[in-house]
Amino acid sequence: MLEESFHFDGRFVNTLKLLILKPGELSREFSMNRRARHVPAVRLYLFTSLLFFFVFAFSAGSRSETERVVDVDLSEMTSQTDTRPLNLYLDAEYRAKVALIEARKSGVGRLILLQWAALVESDDELNESGLTAVLLPLVIDALVSPKRTFEVLLDNVAIAIFMLLPVYALVLKLFYLGVGRRYYIEHLVFSMHLHSVGFIVLTALSCLALINTRGDNPATGSLWLQTGLVLAYFVYHYLALMRYYDQSWMKTSIKFATLTTVYGVLLGLTMFSTAAFTLTTL
Repeated sequence: MLEESFHFDGRFVNTLKLLILKPGELSREFSMNRRARHVPAVRLYLFTSLLFFFVFAFSAGSRSETERVVDVDLSEMTSQTDTRPLNLYLDAEYRAKVALIEARKSGVGRLILLQWAALVESDDELNESGLTAVLLPLVIDALVSPKRTFEVLLDNVAIAIFMLLPVYALVLKLFYLGVGRRYYIEHLVFSMHLHSVGFIVLTALSCLALINTRGDNPATGSLWLQTGLVLAYFVYHYLALMRYYDQSWMKTSIKFATLTTVYGVLLGLTMFSTAAFTLTTL
């Protein structure tokens, strides 16, 4: 199954070239029933998304290894010296977990708990709201085994973004009612193509981040390249909308701005709910 999905051949290369170099054209090919010469949108999405999550996980792991050899100077970040104020909200099991986190003297997890303890001591409204009692055990579970938390979160994010595809396709359907009389599946294919390009850009950004960890300081040229890639994706999105839905630049500009806002809200809600789900199921 995997071999069939990710086998590289001339059709795959040609599909990628058309996808990247001519925004929206690959989706038009699907709508005009010229599909046999191209890789199916689902296979393309799966390949680009799995490639990104693999590179991102490797890049994040490399950065954590680099940071592990650098001591965190807690004195410059917080004046709090212990986590005892948190004991009021914890039972014996979670106090033992806090002790494990505190044992990592230069760990970021210890810094988070120290700052939380300082906040608890200084903010009466926070104490009365009950948020600490609810959130603190979840955060402690995540900090006890950060590597496992990261892996579970990454898996859940991959699933959540895949589930976001049909939602964004529905948004496109509503925005372009009566334009070209396109079926819902056509908007879904366009959504998958757009996300595939997004994953390609994110993969490139992860590779640049990984390269930056190898040096003492991020290169200025690399930072400019990362910024350029992000801007290029927004330009790509705009051009893809204009070519695929064949509307004027004015209508496309208005819909692009609104779609970007709506998608940003949907993505934010998706990431928040995914993080909350991950913390509550660890």
